[in-house]
Amino acid sequence: MSSSHPIIIVTGANGGVGYGICQRLLINLCEDTAEDSLPQSLATPGDRIPCEFTASKGLTLIMACRSAERAVTAKENLLKHLDEHISKQKNDQSASINRMLEFRRNLKVDLLSLDLANTTKTFEFCEEVTHRYPYVSHAIFNAGYAPWIGINWPRAVLAVITDYMEAVTNGETFRTQRVRITSKEGYGMTFQSNVLGHFILARHLRPLMVKSPWPARVIWTSSLVSGHALDRIDWEDLQLLKTANSYGASKYQIQLIAHYLDMESATSGTNKTPIRHLISHPGVTSTSIFLDYLNFVTAFLMNLAFYVARLFGSQDHPISWINGAIAATHLALVPSQLLNRPEEPVLYGSRATRFGKPYVGRSEIYRYAENADNAQLLVGRCDALYNELKRKRRGKSNGA
Repeated sequence: MSSSHPIIIVTGANGGVGYGICQRLLINLCEDTAEDSLPQSLATPGDRIPCEFTASKGLTLIMACRSAERAVTAKENLLKHLDEHISKQKNDQSASINRMLEFRRNLKVDLLSLDLANTTKTFEFCEEVTHRYPYVSHAIFNAGYAPWIGINWPRAVLAVITDYMEAVTNGETFRTQRVRITSKEGYGMTFQSNVLGHFILARHLRPLMVKSPWPARVIWTSSLVSGHALDRIDWEDLQLLKTANSYGASKYQIQLIAHYLDMESATSGTNKTPIRHLISHPGVTSTSIFLDYLNFVTAFLMNLAFYVARLFGSQDHPISWINGAIAATHLALVPSQLLNRPEEPVLYGSRATRFGKPYVGRSEIYRYAENADNAQLLVGRCDALYNELKRKRRGKSNGA
């Protein structure tokens, strides 16, 4: 395989939006023109110009998953989905089918084990990637953990009655979460799984990203609910052990960290081609991250409520996995000239029309200006944890 093909890591790739991201990447990159690389009027307006790497007729996709069994099934389904897509085009004798077949021959999908709630396994993943691949062109940080335990039904009913759209878009006022839950290593579980684990990947894989033939891109996944957690964040509680909304708070931390790293990379004199750190969110989607806490009836009603909201004009309800993935794949494939400048604190979100056509929107990071100092604080503390873990790991290696 040519060394000029993209090498893309997707964490949490075996299900939900992560699987949708993989689907969109394969379908887009096998085409002559990757639809998700085209300008989006509300997010990346501009002229239609070729993306730097969509001309490549191959791809190495690294599906980083915690469950090996689910990863194998996901890979099989993913390749089946691509083969079915190509098969539908075989009657077309144009050059596009030849490109698709060449892409399929050059496609490599690798399954690598990654448990973000275990720092040893996170470092081992980085080391395996470093050993096996010459560079990394993209890292899409999608995997996440939510400490939800259910719904406060009286609050839910009241929320739906008083503000239906807000209730079925946000839901943080009535979804209950566990507090003070820690990982086996003693870190805040939500913080470690959503923030620290991905921060380790960003720092440890940086040398491989610098080697990318194109400016590498790191895409961090946030959430629509992140801004609602801001007023309840204790900035001294880095690991989110005290907050009642650690999930939303972790997603806001991600926004601050990613934007800070984007500016840091742009202003660093050591990078000829700065690594971009970009932020996406999937909108409201129907994934197992919350459905697991519902029964068949309540899950059906929740999905019905999503469709009703979209039909009545909500743009924040892509609902399906593959629709919710459009913001991340757009950021991965759109020409770099159309992306925001590093100093602009923005995030890109998956949206959909009332009839389900997905598109990408863009908004400012909520109250970023007043939290810029907290962004620096977060990165500094995460760097301290990363460096401490790296020293301990080096010490164990030397001791062995």
